[in-house]
Amino acid sequence: MSIPQRLPLSSTSCPQVVVTGIGLVTPLGLDRESTWRGLLAGRSATRWLTAPHWTGKEPLAGALCASVAFAMNGDRDPVVSLALRTANEAIADAELDHGCLTGDRTGVVFGTSKGGQETASRLTQSMRQIGHWDNTTREGACWSDLWANSAARVVAGHIGCHGPSLCPVLACATGLAACQRAAELIREGVCDIVFAGSSDASLQPAILGSFRRLGVLADSSAADSANVCRPFDQNRSGFAIGEGAACLVFESLIHARKRHAHWYGEWLTGRMLTDPSGLTTLDPSAQSLCRLLRDVGRDVHYRPEYINLHGTATILNDRVESFAVRDHFGTEAGLISCSSLKGGLGHLLGAAGSVELAATLLAIRDQIAPPTVNLDNVDSEFDLDFTPREPRPKIIEQAWKLSLGFGGHLMAACLGRLRGEGDRTDSIQLPD
Repeated sequence: MSIPQRLPLSSTSCPQVVVTGIGLVTPLGLDRESTWRGLLAGRSATRWLTAPHWTGKEPLAGALCASVAFAMNGDRDPVVSLALRTANEAIADAELDHGCLTGDRTGVVFGTSKGGQETASRLTQSMRQIGHWDNTTREGACWSDLWANSAARVVAGHIGCHGPSLCPVLACATGLAACQRAAELIREGVCDIVFAGSSDASLQPAILGSFRRLGVLADSSAADSANVCRPFDQNRSGFAIGEGAACLVFESLIHARKRHAHWYGEWLTGRMLTDPSGLTTLDPSAQSLCRLLRDVGRDVHYRPEYINLHGTATILNDRVESFAVRDHFGTEAGLISCSSLKGGLGHLLGAAGSVELAATLLAIRDQIAPPTVNLDNVDSEFDLDFTPREPRPKIIEQAWKLSLGFGGHLMAACLGRLRGEGDRTDSIQLPD
């Protein structure tokens, strides 16, 4: 297909939205830059799990982050601790003063997809042992961490914001949905600043066992746990679950410029649709996903230089996603650098969309496409550039992010490089 020439990246009918701060905690690092260095180095954080995370007889790989190290929030569920840690890093990165966040023009959109699973596990064990609910325990005192809105509530309270506090729940598309809603709140004129993201800590036997029964986890026969998740590889067999969080500061460009802030990039558009095929399956024809890409393409009218794919390393997901990209971009699809980050990070479930969106913004900042880890032999069905194993310096003016969630949730977002005195890419020098 023929891709139209670039049109203006932003509409003048509503406020432009930029991202001015990023906080990350992942299996590859306890902050933004260490995570990013690990991704660019092609490291994998997956390892064989043992009790209490996994108690099954067969081996199972997962990607733990050091949530146990959060002594400052040791009385809270990891899903809340992860969220708070990333919010604090995002505040510092955006150079925001807590005092300016307490008005009703600051909002929070933070998802968890399923709430505090460690708290749920501990409460269940306690009730089995003593036969009743004990509200004197740590878990009993923090029973509200079970709610899906626990992270949003705690982050909003920590910031002291009086604006909207929302919690979208869209399975593995939760994080990207939170970011889209944040951008909408600014474009609708409701907020000047919105903290958006998601967190997930699901390495619990009951959750892992459920995913195992669904048949979506990587084959445990691999010799090396670091290599089990192999997106787009002909030998792929599924994903490994990881835990982590991301918090991004969305801000109107006018507000950012008034306070002389720096930005990673501009939110250009976000779209969502549903694939009604089933709880865990996708339409093999990719009809809904192809329509979603067309919708995004109509908004921005320009082929991206980079696409961060959902890339779960399951047989059907990788096939459908690759087909949709090829169908939409046609002969120009091969010019786009694509990658999945799940071979290194694991699948962060509810946190995947926000963490991977943050990495996409870092790719724009540093003008480099991160690699797809563990991709040794690209499936012969796919004719795309998946950036195997090694990062690639590249001029990135526009990048897309795709997220697909169980239950049929489909999301796609487009980010752009916004040049100006606040552009964090100003120091990057790449050949034309």
